[in-house]
Amino acid sequence: MTAKQKQNLRKMQKIRAVIAAILAAALIGTSLLVAAACNKVVAEGTDISEASTIEETSMTAESAPESPVIEAEEITEPQTSEEKEEQTEIAGCGWEAYESEILVRIAMAEAEGEGTYGKALVMKVVLNRVMSDEFPDSIEAVVFEEGQFSTVSDGGRYYTVEPDEECYEALGMVEAGWDETQGALYFESCNGDSWHSRNLDFLFQYGNHKFYTEEDA
Repeated sequence: MTAKQKQNLRKMQKIRAVIAAILAAALIGTSLLVAAACNKVVAEGTDISEASTIEETSMTAESAPESPVIEAEEITEPQTSEEKEEQTEIAGCGWEAYESEILVRIAMAEAEGEGTYGKALVMKVVLNRVMSDEFPDSIEAVVFEEGQFSTVSDGGRYYTVEPDEECYEALGMVEAGWDETQGALYFESCNGDSWHSRNLDFLFQYGNHKFYTEEDA
């Protein structure tokens, strides 16, 4: 091999080395680019998946029907027979405004000098009669029943008196449930022998009035 041929061979080897280096660099760069692209795709895919999962969860929560709220019913204990009777009695004592006027007038007519307590006793006797099977079932009918209260007869005091403050205080007492009549259905202001004393059971006396109930059978 001549010197010239050796020189050309060395040139060819250098050119091949350069070409090989260029190709190697190109391959390495392409691999890096591909790897970076893959990493980016994977990373973006993960984010998209997570976002999709979050969005689907949110939509599911929003679209899901709300569970109905069931309110617990208040549990009440059954009433005893005594409580029922008491409620019935209280309900039976309700009356109209005009009947309140009848009560205060009959109390004034029958117990003008007996104070608030004495007037309340008269009112309660009327109400006891309303609750009794032996008498009419309204305040008006009890007060104006023939032969029962002398003050409501023609020209009686019932029509001329003016109820005082004690009458309205007594009315408030009986409306609030006050009752110290012992179940009295009658009263009188007579001191001697009378139909009441002969035919009824005496209960007590307050002021000038004596109070009675029906005799036990």
